[in-house]
This record gives sequence, structure tokens and C-alpha cells, in this order.
Amino acid sequence: MEMLDQIKTIIEENRESKSIYWRAGVLLKDCAWIISNRPLRYLKGKKKIAWCTNKRRVEIEITTSCNLKCINCNRSCRQAPSEEHMSLKQIKKFIDESICLNWKWESIKILGGEPTLHPQLPAILKIFKRYKKFYPESNIRFLTNGFGDKVNNILKILPPWLIIENSKKKSSMQKFSSYNLAPIDMKRYKNADFTKACWNTEHCGLGLTRYGYYLCGPGASIDRVFGLDTGIKNLSSVNDSTLMQQRGRLCRYCGMYKEKDYKMGRRIKKEKMSLTWIKAYKKYKKEKPKLSLY
Repeated sequence: MEMLDQIKTIIEENRESKSIYWRAGVLLKDCAWIISNRPLRYLKGKKKIAWCTNKRRVEIEITTSCNLKCINCNRSCRQAPSEEHMSLKQIKKFIDESICLNWKWESIKILGGEPTLHPQLPAILKIFKRYKKFYPESNIRFLTNGFGDKVNNILKILPPWLIIENSKKKSSMQKFSSYNLAPIDMKRYKNADFTKACWNTEHCGLGLTRYGYYLCGPGASIDRVFGLDTGIKNLSSVNDSTLMQQRGRLCRYCGMYKEKDYKMGRRIKKEKMSLTWIKAYKKYKKEKPKLSLY
């Protein structure tokens, strides 16, 4: 699987090449993807085979602070509010690791919470720019809710090399899935193999927070609330084995595990929550878990 990922990455890096050989390689890759994608997604949706973790994409949660706190937030910004931020030292560590290991991210997403609320955002973006110089082909994206004057004033002064994805939210009622319905609370998933994960780990890639690397961003939120301390502390330790261990421990709590494929849900006015999550949030509000830092 590692070798296939490397081959796909090399082909993608040469997608714009004028060489007839690379063009043929890209065409073959695209055809193979189209032919294999539908049956593969069906089998993954049925949990017959595992979803593949995309280790060339990462979502970096630089802050849990949020000005909107949407219903069913899969980062638990509303359910378990916090003002935690990644430090400049941690951001620098991520960039240093990526460059040292020649880790060519095809996509880096900076998000939260609401990332414009990080008090050291200008300094953080300067650090990210160093990676952009190292690997110009990488897409560094900034995901914002675009809600309120404070957020929009900051968006106006962001550097042009940053790709801004503004969802322009108007309220806390969004099309989020039932994140807080834990599969382990349902008879249907009593004997489920949670290491098969869901579409999110393949579509969105890894998650990184102040507590380390995770199989996905929602998985990181589970660790923050439940205090399992499963965060991987070094990029060199991110591999199929360590991610498989996380899958087994975290996916059992995630409502997204139940989804067959990525699709936008309906706006839900009332939050649905199973017993395991109710207990976890109640415990969190009394005393936040202490996790080891990245």
C-alpha cells in the first residue's frame, strides 16, 4: 500500500509534464481510478474492506476556539468548548519534520475551530510559507466559517499564496452528520471491525492537533474529549500500524463510521447524542483530560 501511494504521488507530481510518457502514466492512473473506484467504494461502505488513510493530506487544527459552535460539530467546539491553541513551536515542529523527511503534502488545511481566532496567526503563516518554498506544488488551504466582522477583517489581510476556503456560514445549523451517535451504543455495530474506519480518513487525510497526529480530524476530537491519549507525537511514527491502533480505539465512538460514503446531510436543529457521548461530555465539563503534547 505504501508503494502504491508513492507511485500515485509521483504520477500526480508530473501531471503537468509535457513528456508523452508521463501523460500516458497520468491517463492510465485516471482510468484505473475510474474503473476501480465505484466497486471499491461500495465494498468500503459495506465495511468489507478498509478505507485507506491518505498520508499525503493533513488537516491542522490550530485552535479549538470558535465564534459559531455549530450543532453536531465534529470537532466538539460546541459540545466541549475550549480555548486551546497549537503553539508556534508545534507548528515549527510540523514544518521541520515535513522538510526533514521530504514529506510532500499534496494538501495542507489550516482550520479550527475558527483559525482566524488564533492569537498568533500572522507568525503561524510565516512558518507555513517556509514549507511552501520547499514544496511549491503543495496546496496550503485556510478553512474559515466567514462569520462575523472580526473574522472577515482578518481574512482581508491574509497572504495571496494561501488558498482561502470560506464557507460563509450564517448560523450554527449546518449539514453536519450525527457525530455524537457512537456505534458502540448500537446493537448493529456490536461486533463491528472499527479498524476499517470511514471515508473521512481517505478523503480528508490525517489530523494534527496540539496532541499529535491522528487518523483524521474528528478522531482527534474524540481523543480530546475521552482522554485516551492516542496522539502520534512524531511524523516519522505515522504509518499503517500506528494508524490502525488509533482506528481500533477511536472509530468506535465516531458517528461518521456509520456513513457509507461522503454526502451532505440535512440541517439538524436538535443535536442527537448517545449515552457514551453524554457521559464523556459530562465528565469533560467537570475536568478536562490531560493529554501529552505533540
